[in-house]
Amino acid sequence: MKDMERNIQMKCNICGNDQFSSVGENVENLMSAPDVTEIKCSDCGLVVTKEQLLEENREIINANIEDFKDDIMKQVHKEFKKIFK
Repeated sequence: MKDMERNIQMKCNICGNDQFSSVGENVENLMSAPDVTEIKCSDCGLVVTKEQLLEENREIINANIEDFKDDIMKQVHKEFKKIFK
């Protein structure tokens, strides 16, 4: 099966921007940063924790998870068809 990966763009709850940076810490990868890491919107300057940003984007995350499940199931069906030809 092909490698499947998906990136989800988090959105600022105030302005809708999708560009963020860490505040006061040099964090290379926000995914591996602790939940208490403060993140700043590069457009409006809103500062939230990583945990708050994830919670504010829960609908976007869940919708992407559902789409990803569908993509995985389609790929699994293709693989089974190849196997049982």
